[in-house]
Parts: sequence; structure tokens; C-alpha cells
Amino acid sequence: MSIITRRGDDGDTDLMYGGRTSKNAPEVVACGAVDELNSSLGLLRVSDIPDDVSQQIDEIQGHLVALMGLLSVPAENRDKYLADGYPSVTEVEIDWLESIAVDMPTELSGWARPGASGNVGAAWMDMARTICRRAELSAWALGDGRPVVACQYLNRLSDILWLWARKLEQDAHVSE
Repeated sequence: MSIITRRGDDGDTDLMYGGRTSKNAPEVVACGAVDELNSSLGLLRVSDIPDDVSQQIDEIQGHLVALMGLLSVPAENRDKYLADGYPSVTEVEIDWLESIAVDMPTELSGWARPGASGNVGAAWMDMARTICRRAELSAWALGDGRPVVACQYLNRLSDILWLWARKLEQDAHVSE
């Protein structure tokens, strides 16, 4: 079966559990932002970052795939989606992100000038962070039916990306 269906040539896309919506509907925009975030994390994983961070990013990418599913389902079908056993993000994943922050050095602070240290990983980390912030704003824009846990996850993730970028920059300055 070809990936080319031509069903989206009219500017609409299929929804899970039936129906169609505009490709610029808030759910589709939010999923697109998370998809872009996931791709930017893929670029980050192949840049020069520590193995433990790369492994954590791999796990985050799995969370983001689940989060895209959760965001893409209209609020009225979300309970069915979860009951059908599709993956989601929960407080467990948010707690996991918070545990990463707890393990980070407390002296990482101040304003950032992405790329200033010359560390490519840190610069990509900052790029991923800004995409994450946009994805979070897109998720909040879903209104009353938004999955709040998805918004909270993205909020924590952008904090972690900021911390990792600062740590990579700090490590680049120490190695000079």
C-alpha cells in the first residue's frame, strides 16, 4: 500500500474513530509541533552529547509519540482512546522528567546565548527547547478539551532541555 492516498489534497485529514478535520485545526497544529520537536531531538541524539543524555532523549521520543496520539484525538473520543489501550503520557512520565532536573547542578542559571560556547549539542538543545515551548503553547491552545497532562509534560521537558543546554555549555567551557 502506498503512503500516497491523496485524501489530504483538499486540506483535510482523517481523525481516529472517524471524521475529518482541517489540516490547520488546533489538534493537527499541536501534533505537528510535537512531531517537529521529536525530529529536532533526533538531530540532537546524533550530535556530540553524552550517552546518558542520548538515552534519556530516546525515552523522551517514545513519550512524544504517545503524546501526539493523545493530542490528536478530539476530547470527546479521548476516554475511548485511553480505554482502547493506546499509549499516553501520565504523571509517571512527568515525575521522571522532574527526577532528571533534581540530578542537575543547581548553579545552572542566567540568560542563554545559544551557540556561544561553540558546542553543537548545546545549540541543538536550545533549538529543541524553543520548539518544545511552541508545542506546549499549541497544546494549551486546544482550550477546555486539552489534555492538561500533555501540556504539563511539555512544560517540564522544555525546562530539562534548557538545563541540558546549559550543562553542555558549561562542560564546553571547562574543557577549554
